[in-house]
Amino acid sequence: MLFRYLLIIPALLVASPSLARPVATIDGLSNDLAARVIERTPHNGIRCDSPRWVARTWSRDLEDEIRRSLRARSFYAPQIDSQLERDDACWQLSVKVERGEATVLRDFDVTVTGEGGDDPAFAAALDNLRPTVGRPFREYAHEALKRGLRRVALERGYLDSRFATARVDVYPEELAADVTLEFTTGIRYRFGDTRFNVEPDKLGDEMLERFRLFEPGEHYSNQDVERLRRRLLQAGYFESVDVAPQTEVRADGSIDLDVDLGLRPRHEFSGGFGFATDFGPRVKGAYENRYLNRRGHQGAVRLNLSPVLQELYSDYRMPLRRGDDAWLVMDATVSREDTDSAESITQAVGIRRVRSGPWGTRLTESLNLQREDFDVASDDDVAILLMPGIAISKTRQPRPRPRARGGRRDGQVRGAAAPLASTSFLQFYGRGALALPLGERARAVGRVELGTTVASSLSKLPTSIRYFAGGDRSIRGYKLDALGPTDSEGEVSGGRHLAVASIELEQAVRGNWSVAVFADTGGAFNTFSESVSSGVGVGVRWLSPVGPIRLDVAHPLDDDRSVRLHIGVGSNFQ
Repeated sequence: MLFRYLLIIPALLVASPSLARPVATIDGLSNDLAARVIERTPHNGIRCDSPRWVARTWSRDLEDEIRRSLRARSFYAPQIDSQLERDDACWQLSVKVERGEATVLRDFDVTVTGEGGDDPAFAAALDNLRPTVGRPFREYAHEALKRGLRRVALERGYLDSRFATARVDVYPEELAADVTLEFTTGIRYRFGDTRFNVEPDKLGDEMLERFRLFEPGEHYSNQDVERLRRRLLQAGYFESVDVAPQTEVRADGSIDLDVDLGLRPRHEFSGGFGFATDFGPRVKGAYENRYLNRRGHQGAVRLNLSPVLQELYSDYRMPLRRGDDAWLVMDATVSREDTDSAESITQAVGIRRVRSGPWGTRLTESLNLQREDFDVASDDDVAILLMPGIAISKTRQPRPRPRARGGRRDGQVRGAAAPLASTSFLQFYGRGALALPLGERARAVGRVELGTTVASSLSKLPTSIRYFAGGDRSIRGYKLDALGPTDSEGEVSGGRHLAVASIELEQAVRGNWSVAVFADTGGAFNTFSESVSSGVGVGVRWLSPVGPIRLDVAHPLDDDRSVRLHIGVGSNFQ
């Protein structure tokens, strides 16, 4: 019974004259625009029992909102006829609108004066944002041009810039608008001193100087200030970076930068447990010293343990040239790998120079000395290789949510030659991945791997130089390194060439969960005429606090009954 009374209350409220509100109808506007006009017009407390002067104020406010909305669409001379009447129940407002013809931009005069008058950046902004004379005049296009000029001025150091003239003259009876803009830039400021403030006795002045990207007297630029901030954050030394241009003190035409740096802890220990189908349970541990001395040298040791791979790695890093994110890295590795296809024990030492490359890439030039004791198929030997190499990479990691475009490209060339090695070879390898959003909640991820090796004898090449396929990050549905050429006894021996392609469609379903369907194909070959292997399947993804966790069920197409479960941590985009 109580529930019935509760249902009656809303009906009584609507029927009450003191609480009900009048309704307006607008003829001559689209339904969407009319609804927005009514929504944006304040009721000011008007009700059905409000006096006429209150209702009339609401009517005038509605007319003003119609005019504002039409001006935004180039109609400056509309005819509006409003009829406000009252019946026994409530006020009734009926509005008829005739938009008339659009007002066009008749004359547009813009000049840039001051030191920036000859700056091509302003000319480019004008070319991109200048409204077209003879087309309908839009206020937002005029304001976008003004914002664009201000943005260029701030980015390029014209900090005293202003609009000396900013006039918009609209002649409704002539259906014309004239715009006059004079933007005076003032002087272009230059960089003054860059002062680094960091905890003393941790990093020396000489080391901090390598981060200086510009000299006093160079033209000031917001982009350069941001580049310095990113450079410091990416260096690995600093937990916080505050780059503060002293724009309030610029009487001499220069701007000093105060850079306050908060150091990260010198020592970091990390570790964890995980599981992947290819490697089984894994234990990881690492130690890093972020600044071994005042010159900014760094050192790290990492340990990986699993039934398939046991690895101990250490490196010593030294920063190089000033103004360039370049490092000299010396490293040493001891590892043992035991798969169903091969077993190897490797000791290696190397030296690398890592630096910025063209088009936003990272270049790595390396020289490695490697000893590898390997047993694969019918080949059991020890290889000693002195291998120079060069690698290039570029990554734009996509954000899981919102789903954004991302890409990764890697390329490598390495080789060895007798008598500085036990065998001679030249190897090329490339990998590419691309993530494309498909709406707000879905994406497609594609991956391609290609490799080829030029060598006189495959039997002398160790396991780490041969190509294999199959596994969590290769062709799903198959075991790790299970695909490749075989010897006379049917054991996989690895190949000279590699070709793998994958496509995956992922759809978010709820919270941090998503589902995927995928298809992988390719293999490792000695000749490209050999047949390929393919696998298809479905998967579940969970964006956990420690990273994406993947659960895939894959079926190899050359086996009618086999199904393989793949479990891993990390995106398949990596």
